[in-house]
Amino acid sequence: MEESRKKPIMVGVIVACLVLAGIVFIKTRPPSGPDLKVFRYDTTWVKCRACGASYGMNLEKYFKFIEEHADPTSLLPPPLTCKECGEPAVYRAVKCAKCELVFEVGTIPADFSDRCPNPDCGFSQKEADRKKAAEERRAKRREEGG
Repeated sequence: MEESRKKPIMVGVIVACLVLAGIVFIKTRPPSGPDLKVFRYDTTWVKCRACGASYGMNLEKYFKFIEEHADPTSLLPPPLTCKECGEPAVYRAVKCAKCELVFEVGTIPADFSDRCPNPDCGFSQKEADRKKAAEERRAKRREEGG
């Protein structure tokens, strides 16, 4: 083939390959945000700072609200509106598995986010789960002789 005809054909093939690569990239990449549908059947506790009401809320709806109303310049989540008093003062909470106190996530600074602030309790499910997992790993190593 002549050199003058070969060059435009090669450029055309390269452009076609780049276009095809772009189409494949766009069609196969994951969605830009998290798939909140995985939380459709989960519930989280929330607590109002204004009236003290606490209740369960659908986790998918909670995350959608946060995603839609979050201030990109702030690290703190926006407050939800309380269904009891109507004030924008509702934040995510935890219900203690031991004493059943409902409290805001992260009440005790520099500790597990689910540490119960009740001085007679102080339970953390995350801490208990980690201790259990660590003990299981130690037991497995002992069984394996290591």
